Amino acid sequence: MENGATMRNLTQQAASVANCQKTSLPGACAGRPTSMDDTRSLLKARKAKRGQLTRQPKRVGPYLLLRRLGAGGMGEVFLARHRMLGRLCAVKLIRPEHKGDGSALARFTREAQTTARLAHWNTAQVYDYGKTRDGCFYYAMEYLPGLNLEEMLREDGPLPAERVVHLLRQVCQSLREAHALGLVHRDVKPANVIVTERGGLYDVAKLLDFGLVKPSADAASPRLTQDGAISGTPLFMSPEQARDADAVDARSDIYSLGAVAYALLTGRPPFEGKTPVAVILAHAYDEVTPPSRLNPGVPADLEAVVLRCLAKLPDERIQCAADLEEALARCADAEKWTQSQAARWWQERAQTTATKRKAVNTATI
Repeated sequence: MENGATMRNLTQQAASVANCQKTSLPGACAGRPTSMDDTRSLLKARKAKRGQLTRQPKRVGPYLLLRRLGAGGMGEVFLARHRMLGRLCAVKLIRPEHKGDGSALARFTREAQTTARLAHWNTAQVYDYGKTRDGCFYYAMEYLPGLNLEEMLREDGPLPAERVVHLLRQVCQSLREAHALGLVHRDVKPANVIVTERGGLYDVAKLLDFGLVKPSADAASPRLTQDGAISGTPLFMSPEQARDADAVDARSDIYSLGAVAYALLTGRPPFEGKTPVAVILAHAYDEVTPPSRLNPGVPADLEAVVLRCLAKLPDERIQCAADLEEALARCADAEKWTQSQAARWWQERAQTTATKRKAVNTATI
């Protein structure tokens, strides 16, 4: 009798599992697991079913959108693949609610056209620009898997001085080309510098998002921001940009890059406050705390360069990106961050990420 009951129970459970796999209904076999292998199989089947229902790539011109990478106030960025070339790229679409906004469209177009003029290795490259059948504008740029500096700081805290110098010199080279063309970025910040691997080289820094760029002599062009609006990010904004974003020159970007350097060395921006206005006032009037007081490991020569960038008056700063790159090159820690160190860091991070992902998947099951 006991063996018969057991056999009937196993038969019922097997039928329930078979029915669950056939229907893929979420609650079809709730409370009736047979084994861990069966449970895993069912979860995989359900995930595959959901993927089939949602993984229908949207076409944008010659591109297939695969998944969303991020979003901002004006647009969304998707990982995409060119249908003919098979090349992965990042496609930025203007948000649907901005399609009829002339100012937003002009700014979006300016970002694409400006970035397309820049050819330096350390600037994200634009491949294409177009308009969909439903009137949505987009542009395609190189896909850069990696981490931006904001993510690096959030994950690991302050970076070693030699790595900071290595990354900053590359951003200087990107800005050097832009400034030579008369362009001011106006939004240099950790989130707009991505660190990636390109051509077998690790720790390649790329400057992104020229959405706020302006020609340094731009008096005749229409205003693309509202009167009284703040263009930029207060935590990394120069004092003069807060006063009048249309009156800045390349030295404003030098200040912002100095603020980025400060954050990379200390783990925090040079000034913080409860409101954007409080931060802006601090940039304009407060004395900056030397980085070495927050991180005793900051070398004196590098600290001096950073503090010169953060001078309140533009005339007292390092005057151009080329001069800043040379000043960084003279620091004792220049050239100390090697490709082998960079490769090891990325490999260790990949292993850590894989371990965490495996742990999460195990916990989910």
